[in-house]
Amino acid sequence: MKKNYLGVVITILSLFVALPFGQAQDLGATFCWHYNEIYGGHDYPYNQSIVTRNLPTVTSTKWEGMEQWWENMVEEVDYSGIDFIALLSRGTQPNQIKDLGVGDPKHIPTLVKYMKERNAKFKLCIFDDCPNSWQNSRNYNLYGKDQSKYEMFDCGNTDNYKYIWDYNLKLAIESIPENMRYKIDNRMVIYFWSVKSTWMTNIDGNLSKIVSYIKDQCQKTFGFVPYIIVQQPWFDRDKSLTASMVDAAHNWFSAAGGTSFTLNTLNGIKAGVCVPSFVKPAEPQNGVLEPAMGTSDQGTRLKLGLDNTIKAGARVTLAEGFTDAAEGAALWRSNDKLYYNYPNQRLNILRRYTKNPYPDTLRVEVEACDAYSDLTAGNSGAAFLHEGDLDVLKCTDNLGGWYVTNSQANEWMEWKELPLQAKTKFLLRYKSSADASIMFSVDGVASTAVHLPSTSDVWTTINAGTFTSVSNGLHTIRLTVASGTPDVNYFLQVGEENKSTSVHSEMANPVGVQLSVHVYPNPYLRGSLKFLLKGFENNDKVMVTITNPMGKTVFKQVWSNSTFIEAELTNVLKESIYFITVEAGSHRVVKKLIVN
Repeated sequence: MKKNYLGVVITILSLFVALPFGQAQDLGATFCWHYNEIYGGHDYPYNQSIVTRNLPTVTSTKWEGMEQWWENMVEEVDYSGIDFIALLSRGTQPNQIKDLGVGDPKHIPTLVKYMKERNAKFKLCIFDDCPNSWQNSRNYNLYGKDQSKYEMFDCGNTDNYKYIWDYNLKLAIESIPENMRYKIDNRMVIYFWSVKSTWMTNIDGNLSKIVSYIKDQCQKTFGFVPYIIVQQPWFDRDKSLTASMVDAAHNWFSAAGGTSFTLNTLNGIKAGVCVPSFVKPAEPQNGVLEPAMGTSDQGTRLKLGLDNTIKAGARVTLAEGFTDAAEGAALWRSNDKLYYNYPNQRLNILRRYTKNPYPDTLRVEVEACDAYSDLTAGNSGAAFLHEGDLDVLKCTDNLGGWYVTNSQANEWMEWKELPLQAKTKFLLRYKSSADASIMFSVDGVASTAVHLPSTSDVWTTINAGTFTSVSNGLHTIRLTVASGTPDVNYFLQVGEENKSTSVHSEMANPVGVQLSVHVYPNPYLRGSLKFLLKGFENNDKVMVTITNPMGKTVFKQVWSNSTFIEAELTNVLKESIYFITVEAGSHRVVKKLIVN
């Protein structure tokens, strides 16, 4: 009886901990896959990506076949911690054989594939770039590249609505699995950009019809009405469009007007938009928004925008634009020495404004460091990076990615402004054919060197030490090779202070024994589920049992490792809430796991 009662208490406490409070303040970014962006933005003057202009696959070295670009983008977005990306889906053109290369929704499944492989936490919605997805898509479909025939988009011609729905929004939505859609009020979000006489005719009286058509078609096709966020000027350009027809409205930004952020309220919903910078020399008439705003901090404008949206109570804030090197507005990693202080700067800033600025677990890729010292000239692996001497190869380890190879003593990689909880454990993923050693340093203070046993060139995770401070904070982390030549994939920062989702029975544990179990990723989608254990060190065997909400055991296994466990559960766990029990001798800890 006591055991059953305890299980009920644990379940109630776990569900109580998971209850939301307050209104969510979500942060996302626009995301485009123009072919020049897939080439790393290296044909643009600013904000070029750190990655090579060619991330080839076995199928093609041209942009159409560069799946590895999508793989890297998933990692960068996930690293930033934002809630969603808004896909600039610009339609497909069935009459044309050649993909125009500006944002065809047929490429979205590649993004979804790598999100699943990485167990990415962010969600997807759609940003309808109306001039491109309506007017330009129609013109290219009908006339190819013969611009002499190009026409304005007639909003009153219902035959044109197929470019909005059938050739774009429908294809985009059906490419995104239901559990990966970004939703507000349990409805997938669709943003709409500018509609004006520069690109369209018969606007007045017809935007309301277009909105109704989209809602009707979405309901008929997918069984839901989308959460629609239009641009505020839509109401000026169509007097028949009313606030009740949509859910919210954004007001974009204006580089020409010197405005880099807006916060707009409609239907009681505050929608924010901001941009980190806007510098496009080819179009000086559109204005310039420099990121530093006269300071030495190239993140000043982005922080200003987020302070006046997220921190001003926005229900949802959209940052332009994750890949937008074309307008000097990118958020991705960049070696742009003029407008970035360091490659990860804008990603790190984004994370600070999310609901989880000091994540319990953060995976840090070593090939994506902010600075390094490599003692040999050139990238011997000839992979990933656009320039520099860091030696990088493609990785076939868990979750893919790339890794640093050909290391030697006194070489190092460094990251700036990483968020560390007051107590943070470092877990290093490496392989080596011989013994080696590394050491972490935090803000210039080196830890004791960590011995890396030979793994016979098999990827292995090792506990590489713990950082302790009086509070959470941003720090400079350096990873130095002390001896040997280990290959290094990534390291995990695992916070040990946050026990918000931990529920364990003190009755089941001996007095004076401090137990903790950190389970990540949580929420879980697919791939390996990892367990970092503390307090079980004196036990030879540890048993992990996973039960569903009905109390049925769906997984049980015994391990001899009492500090770190890794289990592949992709085909075991379905979307639900589970309870994980970790037991060893008289020790027992119960954790809640959410599976998306």
